[in-house]
Amino acid sequence: MTQEDYYEILGVKADAGADEIRKAYRRLAKKYHPDRNKNDKGAEQKFKEISKAYDVLSDRKKRAQYDQFRRLGKQGYGGAGFDVFQQFGGFDPRAASRGGREIRFEDLGGMGGLGDIFHDLFDFGGHARTSRYQPQKGQDVYLRIDIPFETAIHGGKTRVRIPEEETCPVCKGTGAQPGTKMKKCSVCGGSGRLQEGQGAFAFSRPCPNCYGRGKIVQKPCAACHGSGVVRKKKAISARIPPGIKNDAKIRIRGHGKPGIAGGPRGDLFLRIHVLPHGKFKRKGDNIYTECTVNMVQAILGSKVEVDTLDGKIKLRIPPGTQPGSKLRLKGRGVAADGRTGDMYVVIKVKLPAKLTAPQRELLLQFAKSAGIET
Repeated sequence: MTQEDYYEILGVKADAGADEIRKAYRRLAKKYHPDRNKNDKGAEQKFKEISKAYDVLSDRKKRAQYDQFRRLGKQGYGGAGFDVFQQFGGFDPRAASRGGREIRFEDLGGMGGLGDIFHDLFDFGGHARTSRYQPQKGQDVYLRIDIPFETAIHGGKTRVRIPEEETCPVCKGTGAQPGTKMKKCSVCGGSGRLQEGQGAFAFSRPCPNCYGRGKIVQKPCAACHGSGVVRKKKAISARIPPGIKNDAKIRIRGHGKPGIAGGPRGDLFLRIHVLPHGKFKRKGDNIYTECTVNMVQAILGSKVEVDTLDGKIKLRIPPGTQPGSKLRLKGRGVAADGRTGDMYVVIKVKLPAKLTAPQRELLLQFAKSAGIET
């Protein structure tokens, strides 16, 4: 059986993310699409290969199962598949040549769930599946939101407007105008899936003509234009946990895209972007701020008022404080994960640009007493 590596077909690495896989597929699909390569059988075959590869790698469950099967050996489906079946006594080449009816999934019970992998990815000869338009969970939605610095520190709630798709209330998600009938798909014969033979195996994938439904809409629903969903903006309340960090993700269940054929909705993932603050900066669980004092306060010591996350407090400046010194306020940082950070006040010393005559005289006396030449 011919080996096919779906990652090589799409030109991506095995650890490629979903976005990278999607971009690779779109680029190749555009290049090899039959409409752009008329009468080119090679381009048509290539288009089928990348479509089949994308169908597996774009689905998290299918991809996970494919990766397990791929790791069975360097030869992928061809080598590892046959070796494993022969090792466990579940594959008879002579029976396979007659349609593969002797392959028994119960013989794979001791293979760490390999039987389930083969059930989900392949059909065997006369035992080919005829799975139809099954209920499936909707896709997850990812959205970046901005939150104030204080909300990230203390937590709270924020209103989020999200683009949301809902099952069309007019056609109930069928995509067909109420009162009209749907006809059986002529490409898949109403099964919702296409099978491609590969030796003793038959690879099954959703029909691209009817999108796995098995039926074709004759008159599209006027409300959703045949898509089965309607789009709108919806405001929801999202709870922000105290101490959340920049780029953290919050999962809100049931606010993703609607499911297929009555399946549950996907989830909403909020990626947090914490807006910068004019006075405070965060480093881990510690908070940093600045305080400016004059040279007399730095030399003699003083008490000044500084802002903290919980309001203003009086801070004691020790005598002889140097520019750039950091004064620690214990427990005034970020409270998260059962611990609380500290707050550090960085001292800046401001020198006077002009001096009065008495001030200059006093400084000259100080310089003379300190042995400083002026």
